[in-house]
Amino acid sequence: MALMIAILLTSLAIILLFSITKIKENNALPEVLLCWTVSGLLTGVLWVASVGHFYYAWQLPQGKIQQDVTISGRVLSGGCVSEEANTSDTTYKYVVAIESVNGTSTSTFLDNEILPPFFKRVLTRTFNYKARLTHKHYEFANSRNTQGSVNNNTVYSEQETLGVQPQSGSASKVKLSCLHTGDRFTALVKLKPAYGKANPVGANRQQQLVSQFIHATGYIKSIEHNKTKHNHSVRYGLATTLQQLGLIHEKWWRALLLGDKTSFTLDDWTLLQRTGTGHIFSISGMHLSLIAGVCLLMSNPIIFLSTHFTNLFSNAKLWIVGSRPIGYLKIPKKRREPRVGKKVKVTAPIRATVLCTLIVACCCYALLSGSALPVVRAFILVAMGCVLSLSRNAWRPVNIGLTMVSLSLILFPLSMLSASFYLSVGAVVCIWFLIGVWQLQRAPWYVSIFKLQIALTLIMMPLTLVWFGSASIIAIFANLIALPVITLLLPICLVSLLLTHFVKLAFVQQVSGMLLHFSDACLGYLLSLLNVLSEFSISALNFYLSSSAALCLVGAFLVFLLPIWRYKSLCTMLLLVPLLATIQKWLPVNESMWALHVLDAGQASAIAVTKGNRAIVIDSGAQFNGVAHTATNHLLPLLESQHISNIDVVIHTHSDNDHAGGAATIKQHPLAAQATFYSPTAGCERGKLLRWQNLTIHFLWPLKGNDQDNNAMSCVVKIASDSGSVLIPGDIEKASEYALITKEISESYAPLKVPTLNSSAAFSLETSLNVSKLAADILIAPHHGSKTSSTNVFIEHVAPKAVIFTQGFENRWQFPAPVVAQRYQRFEITQYLTSYHGYIKATFEKDAFYIESQRKTLHKRWYLPGIAPRHLNNEGYMLQTNACDETKILANTFK
Repeated sequence: MALMIAILLTSLAIILLFSITKIKENNALPEVLLCWTVSGLLTGVLWVASVGHFYYAWQLPQGKIQQDVTISGRVLSGGCVSEEANTSDTTYKYVVAIESVNGTSTSTFLDNEILPPFFKRVLTRTFNYKARLTHKHYEFANSRNTQGSVNNNTVYSEQETLGVQPQSGSASKVKLSCLHTGDRFTALVKLKPAYGKANPVGANRQQQLVSQFIHATGYIKSIEHNKTKHNHSVRYGLATTLQQLGLIHEKWWRALLLGDKTSFTLDDWTLLQRTGTGHIFSISGMHLSLIAGVCLLMSNPIIFLSTHFTNLFSNAKLWIVGSRPIGYLKIPKKRREPRVGKKVKVTAPIRATVLCTLIVACCCYALLSGSALPVVRAFILVAMGCVLSLSRNAWRPVNIGLTMVSLSLILFPLSMLSASFYLSVGAVVCIWFLIGVWQLQRAPWYVSIFKLQIALTLIMMPLTLVWFGSASIIAIFANLIALPVITLLLPICLVSLLLTHFVKLAFVQQVSGMLLHFSDACLGYLLSLLNVLSEFSISALNFYLSSSAALCLVGAFLVFLLPIWRYKSLCTMLLLVPLLATIQKWLPVNESMWALHVLDAGQASAIAVTKGNRAIVIDSGAQFNGVAHTATNHLLPLLESQHISNIDVVIHTHSDNDHAGGAATIKQHPLAAQATFYSPTAGCERGKLLRWQNLTIHFLWPLKGNDQDNNAMSCVVKIASDSGSVLIPGDIEKASEYALITKEISESYAPLKVPTLNSSAAFSLETSLNVSKLAADILIAPHHGSKTSSTNVFIEHVAPKAVIFTQGFENRWQFPAPVVAQRYQRFEITQYLTSYHGYIKATFEKDAFYIESQRKTLHKRWYLPGIAPRHLNNEGYMLQTNACDETKILANTFK
């Protein structure tokens, strides 16, 4: 940090000196603009870096991680907006500002060495120590039935999987409820640092948490309701009113009018994704601009009446009628004093009134929608436009856009790590660009909307591919239909809901209710049409696109839309060159290289082996609530990004959820249409060999005729070539390891006579062990590194150069066990942990292989640091933590 400040100050001094010198030479404009641009960039970099450093210096203490702690805090967002009785499985995700933990202020969590006490107090009061907590419905206990119980002040969570049950069996539960945004509460929770999986493809949860300045995650075990102060805001009251109307599509109206999408199901999100209409049902800058436009439109009658009223008085001539002196008419006309009529000018601050009202209306709508970040950014833009109009200053759109982006980054510096920042800012910039290039203000409104919709869909498609891995093909048609409908219904329904809630007159209630039900019927027709469009097989495009290729593609679109100039075609073609990587599957591949991919699947296992354009899948991760997240969001997209055309072999070491949870997902995927599936009871048996892409697949366990599918009978697979080998033993433990080694030794000595104790016999024994089928260069640790596996004799027989533990961050079993890590350390074996290193890739070529990891080499970012397990870090066990983190090892030919 000190080095960055020194560089910044030095750069600013040089820039200011340079600009002052140029000003004296009267040739300053371009140079000064360049100087201020560079200084602004350096200041922005320092600001973001400082905030990032402050974020990582304010972390949860080690002693409070994964421990039951009592917190006091306030719900910032995510609170329920009505008392609807959802199912018992409804889960809320609150963003909470934690004020104290076990009675200790969270300001003490900040490292005392980075800031003086004064700045520490200022920062900790300015910023909130935020946590994301999950919570299911809790129930209030009836105080009359719990008198004398020690737990009559506690509200227990309905999370049965956590094993949290009321200590008093006499408690009578009478009401389902949830926390609301703004509530202050005290609760018993479990916390851990904000962390996530690190894979090359798919959403990055840790990056998302950092972008929202969230320091910790966890879940609520119980809430002390007598210390909970509910804050039933206007938003809550509107949601309750909306619920009482009995609308068929209530959850969609709650999303449109109040920004509450907690009731959306997976099918709903899939519908929005496939039709490209998610931005319509997520309140953003588009909705705020619509409300601003409606406010301006409604102000026209007021402006008209005010103007005519003031003009009426302005044009009135009031003659000053005074007493005339006697003989006034006898005075000659030349000597008479003229009586001049004076015009009374009556003006009203119409401009200021309308613009101030507009700002207030947009601010209220932003608060009503939950103050989502895209809405706040749009509000900043609207407020800037109103201030410029009031001050009668005319700025160019580029100046307004840069100021808006600068203010957004100053207020929310880490938001630049989120997708919404690039999508919202990119959309505004594209609209301004297209209006300027195509002169859309001169075209009919329907032509402008049609051109804007097509251009925006094409330009924003690369960004959606980068962030979400998919884009909607029919979004152009769906948005052309949905946008006008929502534009018409949104203001009508918002005004009707406000009237229904605040005006209790019978006539108003009847009219507003009728409008809402009519709008609900129209929305139903729209949703039916979107469902029909989403059923088309070509409605969505699932495609991996790197950020650099996406940036070049957007640039190619923008250059193509520019007026014709000399090198336009050449520039467009050059910007499309990075897209050639997408057709790599039709180009020749390196047949001598193959790779092992170990995904960061949490406390689960998901592995793939690729060579050329073909792949083998070994385990597919877990599934929760019927969704195989690892297989759907990471494993299969990774194979597609590697331009794999076929999955030939799928091996599930056993049927536990953490290994075979994605089996059905893989079986249904087109890549695995011709795949052969193996499991401990189906094809996986000792002695079977497969030749695949010049690699040898050895099945080493279980024995032939096995009918059990459990940890002890996990399928043990070894994949080998001249460049190296990998052993994947599943979840076998000590007994299976001994049985496997015994079987290996017995088969090795079966054709030999019993040796005598001489030198030749010792040499024979050593040779036999060296050519063991268990020997491998890379070992996937058995049973995730549990203390009941990875025995000394097993490690000696495998003799790996590197071991990879597939385990989750802060898992409750504390895998890998310290004793196991100590064993591998004693054998000087390099250790990799998926929770610490993220996705791990081992590439085999010629007579060597090298290992890379997501967090250390492939995608090393300051905001995605690895956190070593506490139970290993405290004991001082050595992990592969080198900054380069690339291990290159020569392979032994016998492996």
